[in-house]
Amino acid sequence: MQSVMVPGRLMTEICEELEDLNRQLVQENGLKAGIAFPTGCSLNHVAAHWTPNSGDKTVLQYGDVCKVDFGTHVNGRIIDSAWTVHFDPTFDTLAEAVRESTRAGVAAAGIDVRLGDIGEACQEVMESFEVEINGKVYPVKSVRNLNGHSIGPYQIHAGKSVPIVKVTFCEAEAYSAPFSSLRLSVSPALENVASA
Repeated sequence: MQSVMVPGRLMTEICEELEDLNRQLVQENGLKAGIAFPTGCSLNHVAAHWTPNSGDKTVLQYGDVCKVDFGTHVNGRIIDSAWTVHFDPTFDTLAEAVRESTRAGVAAAGIDVRLGDIGEACQEVMESFEVEINGKVYPVKSVRNLNGHSIGPYQIHAGKSVPIVKVTFCEAEAYSAPFSSLRLSVSPALENVASA
């Protein structure tokens, strides 16, 4: 499929061709086998989850960095796969940073591993790279609000998130917490705060 992703093609054509190939390979059969979610083909500054709508005229360009994210399923068992395509060698180092960061995350994963430790491993590798664009050097940074996720039968986001950065609480920051929806009566002064 990567071979048909060439500059000058409409993004809708690329997505449709990938989805048609997906349907053919898994022998699409209603809810038993087929596409797990719409194909994403995010360009440049869009990190993930952009899909062209019917009639969209966006064309893949030589200077684009395209992140393809597609999914397939058989009997509800989902495979979520992604890769990055670029044509300009300016982005070779960026692609290497992504590859090596992914490898570090896979190497860090395992039974009983804290999900935040995986993110820390990814971030450490990703942010050890720099990329030069038009004579200026930029540090490569992890996208802080983009996470991996658990996958369940017929469920692409099954409840757990895998951060791709080290996550820490910092002084003077406020967070929404999972227990904030419970009614807790710690003290009369906090009663209204806890039930918010």
